[in-house]
This record gives sequence, C-alpha cells and structure tokens, in this order.
Amino acid sequence: MSGNQTPRGHSPVISPAPSLRSGEDFRVSLNVEADQIPEYLLKKQCVLFYAPETEELAKKVAAQNSNIELGKCRWRKFADGFPDLFVENATAIRNKHVAFLASFHNPSVIFEQMSVIYALPRLFVGSFTLVLPFFPTGTLERVETEGDVATAFTLARILTNVPPSRGGPTSLVIFDIHALQERFYFGDAVLPLFESGIPLLLKRLRSLPDKDNITIAYPDEGAHKRFHLAFKAEGFQEVICTKVRDGAKRIVRVKEGNPAGRHVVIVDDLVQSGGTLIECQSVLAQMGAKHVSAYATHGVFPNYSWQKFKSDAGEGAKPGCFRYFWITDSCPASTEVASREPFEVLSLAAPIADALLI
Repeated sequence: MSGNQTPRGHSPVISPAPSLRSGEDFRVSLNVEADQIPEYLLKKQCVLFYAPETEELAKKVAAQNSNIELGKCRWRKFADGFPDLFVENATAIRNKHVAFLASFHNPSVIFEQMSVIYALPRLFVGSFTLVLPFFPTGTLERVETEGDVATAFTLARILTNVPPSRGGPTSLVIFDIHALQERFYFGDAVLPLFESGIPLLLKRLRSLPDKDNITIAYPDEGAHKRFHLAFKAEGFQEVICTKVRDGAKRIVRVKEGNPAGRHVVIVDDLVQSGGTLIECQSVLAQMGAKHVSAYATHGVFPNYSWQKFKSDAGEGAKPGCFRYFWITDSCPASTEVASREPFEVLSLAAPIADALLI
C-alpha cells in the first residue's frame, strides 16, 4: 500500500486535533504537525526547489524528513540584467508533489522568483506548494488617504494567480503575517496556510532556567491582538505597552501589567529599525524588570539595524540591553546575526517540513 492510500476495507479516519486543556481558547491556532496526520494521508515524496537566498533553510527542511528531496534551478542573468532561468530535471518531477521556498526580501528578486513559481505548476506536477515565510509588504495593508497604494493587497493578488497544478490550487504557506485582515486578501484560486513561529518560542522559553518567572510583553495593541491567545493558553503573565503622543513625539508607556522582578519577553511579528522595541525595553527596565528579552518572527533589519541591539550579560535589566533576542530564519538577515549576542535564531525548518507533508 502506498503512503497516500486509504487502507483497504477502511474508511478514512482523521486523527482528532489535540484536545484543549481547561481554560484554553479554541481560537488558539497550532501549526501543522505531521505526526498528527495518519501516514496514508501524507504525501509520499516532495521535491523542494528554492531561491538562492533560501538554500541554507531548504537544506535544513530536507534534513527534517527523508520524504523531502531538494530540486535545483539555474539562476543566471542575460547581459541586459534580465533573468536566465532553468528548472533542472523538469520531466522527473511529473506527478510529484513539488514545493518552492521563496524569499521576497528585496523587490529586485521577486520577478525572477515569480517566474519560476508560475512555471513549476505547469510542468505536470501532482501538486504545488509555495512557502513564503515572510510576507514582506504586510505593513502597507491599508489605504488611509486617497492615493495610498496598498502593496500588500497587490502582492496577494499576484500570488493568488499562481497557476493550478494537476492536483488543484496552489497551497501557500506564510508565517505570522503582519495584519490579521491580510488573511482575507488572497482569492479562492490558492489555499493559504497561515503558520506561526510562536510554538518555537514557547519551546525555547520552557528550556530557560527562569521559565517560571517569565512575563510576555507586547509593544502595542496590535501585537497583543495577534499573539496573546497563544500565551494566555500557556498561563503566562502579560504586559501591554502602547504608544502615546507627547507633543510632536510618540513615546512608549506600559498600559497594563507589572514587569517588576520578572524576565519580560517582548513579542512581535517583525522588527525593522528596532526603535519601538528599544523604547519598550527601556520602559520595562525602568519599571524594575529583572531581564528583558525580545522575539520577532521576522528579523528584517534594513541598513544593518541589528547593530543597535546590546547584550545584557549581567544581573538586572539595563536600558537598551536585551538578555536574549530571538528571531527565525524567515529572512536572509538572520545569517548576519546568528553568531552575535544577544541574537539566537530559531529555525522554521521543522514546521515548514511538516506543512509540506500534508
């Protein structure tokens, strides 16, 4: 019997999701975990192609499961700078489950990657999954003044039009998209799967020596809305910060909660310049936090902004210093900071591998 067939004489039975503990909210979303899915419902083989910038992550994904093998594309340019692209062994992937690991970290690479993404489903593959760990236009998701261009919606429309494969619509895997409403920007021609890096953080927090003294902080109400259910289900104390106007400036203040004596972990979906996180850290330190750490799924860090984050190696939080700063490898910038304190990279390889084997 092949790996994706129903056992003869049996009706398909899907294992129920893990039951919620008392007090947990049913809206808490969990990542796909392959061990929760019956073996005969899993894809037998997946060929994972990748962009040059995601090669290291692709190798980690393939190392997670022997059913995932790496495909290869040739990435060259013509003399005029336009892409010269080639999918190697194109006929060998017919009727197979095929995936592509993309990185849209810079507008200059989107066109060449979209060219490959649009081509792969048309090579008679059995099914196609696009993994885009970081949805980069997420902060430009609304129109506040006539003339504003919501580029998040534009990118969602481009991705919605990825051709179907022989098996049906393209599956689209994204981690911690910036705004909740962006989940509804994608049309019916694709099947979006919204995953999260928060389970990786939860696992890391459980390994800390002071795991029983951790408080979760949110730099604004938006981060609280996106993430608090996951931490509420685990019983963490919480601090909510907010930005208020002080004349022409906007400053960070604590709206709710008490950080005194606690190891406070600031949680957000992405970090760019880092100004808000640093302001938030300073306020928490001044209010008596024992240590302050930070987590962001997406470490964008334009213009080497990671250099402004200082390490707290001593006892007692100091303004501007972080005990730990956790990010994932959703963005290429993670390779620049992986060996630098206070940074620590939590790899998305395992949740990506699980998502590919649905």
